[in-house]
Amino acid sequence: MKSRVTFLIVLWFALPQIMGWAAEHYPRRIVSTVPNFTEILFALGLEERVVGVTDFCRYPLQALGKEKIGGYLNPNMEKILSLKPDLVLLPKTKSPLEQKIRGLGVPILEIPNETIGDTLNAITGIAQKAGVPEQGEILRKRLEKEITTVQKSCAAQDSVRTIIIVAHSPDSLKDLYAAAPGTFLDELLTIAGGTNILPRGKILYPKISKESLVMLNPEAILDTSYAGNEFTTDTLRAVLRPWQSLPTIKAVKENRVYFITDPSITIPGPRMADSARYIADLLHAKRKR
Repeated sequence: MKSRVTFLIVLWFALPQIMGWAAEHYPRRIVSTVPNFTEILFALGLEERVVGVTDFCRYPLQALGKEKIGGYLNPNMEKILSLKPDLVLLPKTKSPLEQKIRGLGVPILEIPNETIGDTLNAITGIAQKAGVPEQGEILRKRLEKEITTVQKSCAAQDSVRTIIIVAHSPDSLKDLYAAAPGTFLDELLTIAGGTNILPRGKILYPKISKESLVMLNPEAILDTSYAGNEFTTDTLRAVLRPWQSLPTIKAVKENRVYFITDPSITIPGPRMADSARYIADLLHAKRKR
């Protein structure tokens, strides 16, 4: 009995140290290398732990006050090291960045980053790694519910044959690239009641010719290549001009070329249900932005 009491007394005094030791093993200084991971961290309430983000992490506004590490393709390795991170979040790609950061002796978490499912898993994975699994579950369930709501609201609508342009040369339609089935943008389009006119293939963002585009004849064109820009009446006329050179395309003929300037639509993060809802409004309410 005496030994049991002694054990309980020792445990009582040691418990704070034990709990503190365990807590220290959750990352306290996190660097994010892509905008959507940054948005997830903030949505999980982990902003105080974020010590570094990329130059392209502009949401939420608090992210602008964080130290900048450059871009994902050209990060400043010395800057990353100077921030003394105990975790760097990386998208799972074939980039050599993972080996470079490992070479610095910094722990990393690689996360697939292409689809809606990847995003939901990223929320769960980051939350678990940071020791806040409950927040992760709440955020994930909320997004799943919102996405389902958008999908159900569009189920009775006629599907709109659409192409999503992700890049082309300024002031022309040279070097046209589009999002094919299997991409995050394609999934948003499907949820919003659209049908991607591109076939499924090995290349997720294929280059297409103007001739192919004419043959495919989309009913709507979502041009995301101007994301982050602000349009005036004059600039809108200018960016419309190249598309008007293809008057036989149904989307051009019916004034259904939509320029999406909000960069959030290309970011697979906590705002993706809003993006799906916005695409649905464009396709079914014919509302321009």
